[in-house]
Amino acid sequence: MKKSLRILLCITSLIVILPLQSCVVNRPVRPGPDFVWVAPYTTPKGVFIHGHWKYVGPPRHSKVWISGHYNRYGDWVPGHWKKLRSPRKGTKWVPGHRTPSGRWIPGHWRYR
Repeated sequence: MKKSLRILLCITSLIVILPLQSCVVNRPVRPGPDFVWVAPYTTPKGVFIHGHWKYVGPPRHSKVWISGHYNRYGDWVPGHWKKLRSPRKGTKWVPGHRTPSGRWIPGHWRYR
C-alpha cells in the first residue's frame, strides 16, 4: 500500500510541477555590471517585447549598446555593442528607443 501511495504522489507532483516549468523566464548572461534586466512585457497595442538587458552605465567612447529589439523583418535581435564612427563633424548619436506603441526606432546620427 505504501509503495502505491508513493507512486501516486510522485505522479501527482510531476503533473503539477512540469507545466510550471514553462513559466520560468530564462535570462541571457548579464553582459556587464552596468546593465539592468527589463522584464518581458506587452505594449498597450498588443506587441510582445522580449526581456532584454538595458545599459545604464556611463557613456563609452565610440561604442553604444543596442537593446534587444525586433528588426523590420519581425526577427528578434538580441542586445549587442555597436562601434560608432561619426559620419561628419558636429553630429550626435541618438540611441535607439521604443515608441509608446512598442515600435523600435533604430539609433541614428543627428546633426547638432
